[in-house]
Amino acid sequence: MRSVLSQSPQHTISSIAAVGCSCAALAVGFFGLAQFDLPIIKYVRSVTVHLPWDQLTVPWMAFTSDMGDWIGQGWRLAAVSFLLVIGAWAFEKPTVKIVAIQSLIAHGIAALLANGMKHLVGRPRPKFIHAGDWHMSLSWASGLDSFPSGHSTASFAVATVLAKRFPLFGPLCIAVALFVALSRVLRGSHFPTDVLGGAVIGILSGFIATAPLRQWRTSIQNGLRHAAMGTSALFALLWVLSRRMEEGMVGILFLALGIVAVAGGLWIRRIYWSRRGRTRRSRYSNISALLIAYGLAAMTTSPLVISSVGFACMASWLHMNGLNDDLEESPRWCVMRESALMGGLAIAIFILIDARGVLPFQ
Repeated sequence: MRSVLSQSPQHTISSIAAVGCSCAALAVGFFGLAQFDLPIIKYVRSVTVHLPWDQLTVPWMAFTSDMGDWIGQGWRLAAVSFLLVIGAWAFEKPTVKIVAIQSLIAHGIAALLANGMKHLVGRPRPKFIHAGDWHMSLSWASGLDSFPSGHSTASFAVATVLAKRFPLFGPLCIAVALFVALSRVLRGSHFPTDVLGGAVIGILSGFIATAPLRQWRTSIQNGLRHAAMGTSALFALLWVLSRRMEEGMVGILFLALGIVAVAGGLWIRRIYWSRRGRTRRSRYSNISALLIAYGLAAMTTSPLVISSVGFACMASWLHMNGLNDDLEESPRWCVMRESALMGGLAIAIFILIDARGVLPFQ
């Protein structure tokens, strides 16, 4: 007990610093993504026919818009929770029943927060924006409720609960929530920062709902950290797909820094692989992943991306310091994680080399 108490102040300082880094990553990510709000909306309008109703002329965009709107409606997301309750009762699975209840709680928290913020912020929806200037203020008027996206908030709230309780299906759940968020932008109902705000609120709601109420501080800290990681990754991806590499000495230095960081991360991971049989868990794995992520961010040559990803990595590193290194991992989980990491690294390098600036969002 004495050792735990002596470590408590240090743990508190690390937690506060981690929250600060997560908030900084989110702030930089929001600021960077806001630069794409008007360009993306203008592009969506350019491929939309307004008679007899708004309809996208690109088939996959039209499908995404309609299907995402259908999936993200509140009563359908609530139906998922009720189906889980029925399945838990039919097959006598009390753990599934708990997941269903938690998803309903997360949905309720997300709805309250989203609807409250919609009218407090009072941001006009894209169809009411005809120039680059607008103001936001308290309003109950219809059409001045763009931030945050309700569909995105609810989808990420439910998806976060399902992903935490069913880790094997976690990527699929998050992918569906991302699909819904994308559909709201393509439909012209929200700006990208609206759906990002909804995603952050939904993630926080999901983390709060899946933990005891007395642990709400830890839930918010973990939710902010995961939201920061997702926001930084999304911003980095959109930036690379929309911008060319920075030219000159600055670009070369950033690129060199990225190559060194990725190489260092892979070298540390080699040490982790060689020692995996002798230690049940090692920090080499997490440190390696953070170095690789930061190296990829540096290879974008964007100071904003580097800052956002850097703060997110720092938040993860501070969180990692409080973890127990003696947690045993199953070989199957290790193989899945390593395969996902190497596959993601290969895709990221391909995008950095061959897909820069393919999107018309300058």
